[in-house]
Amino acid sequence: MDYRKKITRERQHPTIFQGRDVVDETESDRGRIIQSAAIRRLQQKTQVYPLETNAAVRSRLTHSLEVQQTGRFLARSILKTLAEQGKLAELGLESLETAFTNLVEMSCLMHDVGNPPFGHFGEAAISDWMNKHAHACFEKSVDKKFRTPKLYRECLLPDLLRFEGNAQGLRIIHSLQKLNLTNSQVAALIKYTRPAWQTTADKGFSYRHSKPGHYFSETPLVEAVWNHLDMAHGHRHPLVYIMEAADDIAYCIADIEDAVDKGILNLKQLQCQLQDEWYAQCRAINCDDSSYLPDIVAEALKDNATAYQFITHLRTRLVKDLVGYAASRYCQHHQAIFDGALDGPLIDGGSEQHMALLTLKSIAREHVFNAPEIETLQLRGYAALIGLMSLYQPLLEIPGDEFAELVKGHSSRHFIALRLYRRLSAKHKDAYQNAIAGLRGTPEEQTTLEWYYRCRLLIDYLSGMTDNFVLDEYQCLSAI
Repeated sequence: MDYRKKITRERQHPTIFQGRDVVDETESDRGRIIQSAAIRRLQQKTQVYPLETNAAVRSRLTHSLEVQQTGRFLARSILKTLAEQGKLAELGLESLETAFTNLVEMSCLMHDVGNPPFGHFGEAAISDWMNKHAHACFEKSVDKKFRTPKLYRECLLPDLLRFEGNAQGLRIIHSLQKLNLTNSQVAALIKYTRPAWQTTADKGFSYRHSKPGHYFSETPLVEAVWNHLDMAHGHRHPLVYIMEAADDIAYCIADIEDAVDKGILNLKQLQCQLQDEWYAQCRAINCDDSSYLPDIVAEALKDNATAYQFITHLRTRLVKDLVGYAASRYCQHHQAIFDGALDGPLIDGGSEQHMALLTLKSIAREHVFNAPEIETLQLRGYAALIGLMSLYQPLLEIPGDEFAELVKGHSSRHFIALRLYRRLSAKHKDAYQNAIAGLRGTPEEQTTLEWYYRCRLLIDYLSGMTDNFVLDEYQCLSAI
């Protein structure tokens, strides 16, 4: 194992500053990421509670900041353990500790950057609309003589039918925001390694292939990064495991805290629910004698603790324990993790810490996410996104040559579509034009690919909206 092969300073494109060391390059990544518009938009995207006006309740941005801090804690814990074992020099990590931590922190900050407005309901809205309308739009737009080419059937259409925030995040940082991050920083963000057009997991990759990790449009990037970092096909970068664990730790506790703050759960209810679910988890693995989580909850509730005191105690103890467990697992399975071959998360294995994580997730799923006030707003967001997709549908039905004229502003036939096109973001339109400028292949393939990138253009624009902007734009364009 040599981390100097996994943590490098190279980028896809040269920069004006040459000769900087790898630590300086990861600091440059940090600046590019924090100053990007995609990160700023997270402050107005849903974590659990759509359109929340209480600033104390988490948005995607505040959640990502907490994941960043947890990731830093976990990275430093791993490095401390390796240092105590005298392995830093042997692993090529000596003098790379800061770069290691920087890469983890920034992958944590970016991990939700591709999430659409209204979270998973936004993902469902885009996917549902594409499944219902994409093929009909293609048939209207593309000359009948092309029919349904193999490229379209086997690659492009499956790629478009499943919106996935992880894949969209990679597209944002590379194709839309053009952050030109180091190859290591890009790789540390790719949580899943299955391309979107591949609809099933390869044997032995059931976890790493459980979701799409990149779209067809970013395939050249992924291949170049993997080749540079000497990574096997379908395998992960080792720092991804740390980012994923930090996310799991941060959000399971945060969702419970927000539910208590908003009065969805009171402390007595929460104690009973946590205890019942804990013992259900224990029974499932024949471990009825453990009272790990109930004991932590009881300790947190001592002396008539307030909600704030309870949550503070619960969070402090669980973060410490879960980070310690994840760091131990990282070092225990170090070779498999370094190779990106471990087909599962760090917090796994049926331990008390893993069961505590499962218990908190289950409580959030059963008692928080299903609260009526949340579901009503989720349905509003879903309906607004579906409505916006339909309003912009004309852009996907125009033949390619006529759309090219529309892009130049010369369309008299498609005056509605022309006005819709003008509303799109300049960065998204630039990404579309850059993509089609480089098209190669037969006329059939070029026509099909142009339509694919046109779909990406629309999905990029709508998925990049904030929650409030979706509702405002839908209300504006539908005149309601």
